[in-house]
Amino acid sequence: MNGLPEDYLHYPLRRRGMDHDIYPFRALPTAKPVTWPNGARIALCIAVHMGHFPMDMPLKPFIAPGGMERPYPSYWDYTLRDYGNRIGVYRLMKTLATRKLPATALLSAVLTSRYPVLMDDLEAAQWEIACAGFDMGRLHHSGVPLDHERATVQEAAALLRARFGTALRGWHSPAHSESSHTLRLVAEAGFSFTTGWANDDMPYHMQTEAGRLICMPLSQDLSDQRMLHQQHLPTEDFTNAILTAHEMLDREAQESGSGRILVVPVTPWLMGVPHRIRAFNAMLDGIMARGSIWPATMGQIAEHWRAQNPG
Repeated sequence: MNGLPEDYLHYPLRRRGMDHDIYPFRALPTAKPVTWPNGARIALCIAVHMGHFPMDMPLKPFIAPGGMERPYPSYWDYTLRDYGNRIGVYRLMKTLATRKLPATALLSAVLTSRYPVLMDDLEAAQWEIACAGFDMGRLHHSGVPLDHERATVQEAAALLRARFGTALRGWHSPAHSESSHTLRLVAEAGFSFTTGWANDDMPYHMQTEAGRLICMPLSQDLSDQRMLHQQHLPTEDFTNAILTAHEMLDREAQESGSGRILVVPVTPWLMGVPHRIRAFNAMLDGIMARGSIWPATMGQIAEHWRAQNPG
């Protein structure tokens, strides 16, 4: 067969359902119903992308979304991202505190040393901290030796645990980057949930060689980075997309009797600017006005779901 090995067409995992053992097949209409506290139909989670973009970011194997777009040294790109961690995030904090909404910060671990005052303020705001890798320059991919990737995961986890304590449960790979080893290394490092895969609206169990993880939904289609920075859409397109998603998920929850999850991913250097924050405020008010909301962190949602799906 043109030099192909004899076992090329041998496919031992050809079967009904999934062709791997990471997770079983599940269709949303037949999934086990989930309930949220106080009978809420929607679990609402605000996920705040707080990455550090080094000025000397590598260009290969790909540039992380939001990465440096001009030749080194690009002070313009760097300071625009820096704006989010100095200015924009505080507007988001005020917005969420006013509405008593919790948040999950997807945090580059190196920020613990670069922005110590911000770390204090995140702690005071009681935001949940999830690890978004070391920084946006250390991506996870097949070209990274296993020992190097393991060291990166462990270093990032150690930095955040040293600053915020051992209750660090969530992992979000920078720029959604992963190698074939990442999930195992994340489980090895003691994380309990990850946000890297975009194939479901609800959590599900993932099996790795080092134990199980919960995969939490984090839509790229509803990301302000995707819509505002990459696609250059108006702010109203982003907020309308979130409101439309909420309306549909709420309708599904009513019809199915099973709770749904709306994760709103926002980025301080995009959504925390003066000309966008008002639209963000109005969007949140629209969601809350519909009622039947359980505001929660990713970790709270993951644990509540796990209690009903011990698997």
